[in-house]
Amino acid sequence: MERKVRTAYLKIGMYVSDLDRPWLDTPFLIQGFLIRDQDEVQTLQNYCDYVCIDTERGIEAESYMDADPGLPTNEYLESYLNHSKRDIEYHDKRTVAQEIPYAKTALEDATDKITTIMDDVRDGRNLDLPAVRSVVEPILESIIRNPDALLWLSRLRQKDNYTYSHSIDNCALAIAFGRHMGLPKEDLHTLSIGMLLLDMGKMKVADEILNKNATLTEEEFAEVKRHVEYGVEILRNTQGIPDDVIHIALTHHERFDGSGYPNGIMGTMIPVYGRMAGIIDVYDAMTSKRPYSEAISQHSALQKIYNWRNKFFQDELVEQFLQCLGVYPTGSLVEMNTGEVGIVLSQNRTQRLKPKIMMLLDVDKVQYKNYKIIDLMTQATDSSGRVMSIAMGLDPGAYGIDSSEFYL
Repeated sequence: MERKVRTAYLKIGMYVSDLDRPWLDTPFLIQGFLIRDQDEVQTLQNYCDYVCIDTERGIEAESYMDADPGLPTNEYLESYLNHSKRDIEYHDKRTVAQEIPYAKTALEDATDKITTIMDDVRDGRNLDLPAVRSVVEPILESIIRNPDALLWLSRLRQKDNYTYSHSIDNCALAIAFGRHMGLPKEDLHTLSIGMLLLDMGKMKVADEILNKNATLTEEEFAEVKRHVEYGVEILRNTQGIPDDVIHIALTHHERFDGSGYPNGIMGTMIPVYGRMAGIIDVYDAMTSKRPYSEAISQHSALQKIYNWRNKFFQDELVEQFLQCLGVYPTGSLVEMNTGEVGIVLSQNRTQRLKPKIMMLLDVDKVQYKNYKIIDLMTQATDSSGRVMSIAMGLDPGAYGIDSSEFYL
């Protein structure tokens, strides 16, 4: 019997009966063969995304592309996406100004600790789960009290290592996303650990590939995709890691239309945490400076994600993500209809087009000596009586603004 298998799951002893491309485009001269060594596995992974194996002529795979993997999901979130009824209504317990010092401590402590955690794994040591929990818990508590403070600081801070900072940003965004949908604290904890660790497998990928500032070769891209396999293996070998955390790492590159990897599963066969992870991971990647790509504005990234609904991402989750972050997310550079420029300081939970903004540049794009904060909910007009609104989002660095200067 022929079954379709992602090459990440190939093993010695499987019989390859067909490829995802013509045989002549590969080094394999025989059309159909038994995998006899790891070199053949590696070559197949370099050339193919998936192959067909004959399970009567060789051993079975652990996972098939044409089968529902049967991964458990979070039933509360599935119900919420259908009915939009929250079990828990979180309310801000502190203002942004009150929460900033606590958020800053949590963020800076997390940056120090995640560096040690990931470097240990890179050097072959075991994943330190207690250290992971010590990273997550202060971030979780801060975002429960007020998500804007930590999201503001996370957006403005200097980021020396994309992979490390991306993990922290993913963690923070996931907590804010789950909080928005009323996810219980225990589940927020599981989700946040999963998001912090979903790229742990990149510690097994060579730095020269991860940091390459040019287009990857097919072989290099195949190796990058194997970070999912590497990450799942690391997590499965770590005592005390919940299955949901492993499944986040396994499915964060799956896509709603089945176009993702490693298994090409689709729709709600992807656990809801994995569906959330895909949205968050792509959003933070697009809005971050990477070795091979400049950051785009948060507003533009949300527009792209909106355009990908029911293709790469579930429509209902996209809608919730946009509601969570707002049209112009916290930390966004924006230009007002008056011509002034500012940074979004915090969201208005009921009217997302009317956040608080720290004004940086006047109408002539000259920096204010004393930055002023306006609340579009209560300060609807400027000094001349003109109704104020956000005209557009700006890309990072617009008008020479270095947002890291405003890291409090």
